[in-house]
Amino acid sequence: MTTVGHPKILLVDNEPRTVEMLVEVFVRQLNTRMTCVSTAEDALDIDMLEPHDAVIAEVNLPLMNGIMLTEQIMQLRSRPVILMSNDPNLSQAVAALRVGVVDFFTKPFDIECLLDAGRRALKMAEGQRRQVQRHYRLRSLVRRVIRERRELNQRVDLLCRDLVGAHRRLVHRVLDQEKGQGELRIEKMEN
Repeated sequence: MTTVGHPKILLVDNEPRTVEMLVEVFVRQLNTRMTCVSTAEDALDIDMLEPHDAVIAEVNLPLMNGIMLTEQIMQLRSRPVILMSNDPNLSQAVAALRVGVVDFFTKPFDIECLLDAGRRALKMAEGQRRQVQRHYRLRSLVRRVIRERRELNQRVDLLCRDLVGAHRRLVHRVLDQEKGQGELRIEKMEN
């Protein structure tokens, strides 16, 4: 999730020049913190320990491609993913859309377009973060309401038991008085 102040982007690319350029531009223009790795496996390891707000990844990574990485990242936690490729094909683009990629760029790309996509991705991440916070606040509120309702039910049950007990005592007292008056009447009649 977003840490106070600076959103975090996970950059997964094995081309050092691309990584250097993107880090410089994103840190300077969007005031982000960047974590850079060159393999999908490293990206998953890092993201499990320290979740990021958005991911920018190369499609053609060694061992696990960017599309498979996106699937696994989305299983950890939904967040915006942007993919890049030197030589994309239609099947990659379709697969990327299916797994929830928010944007797909062909290298070389216009850095301003990628920055705009990054801004949109970070806004999406912020919206998701707010939604999750609202969800947790609502869950907390529902738990509190349920707890207070349970306590209120216990108090009402106790009050009802007290009322029933008081009613029984009153009925017994009235019956005892009527019984006592009935015996007095019988005694008076006998005399």
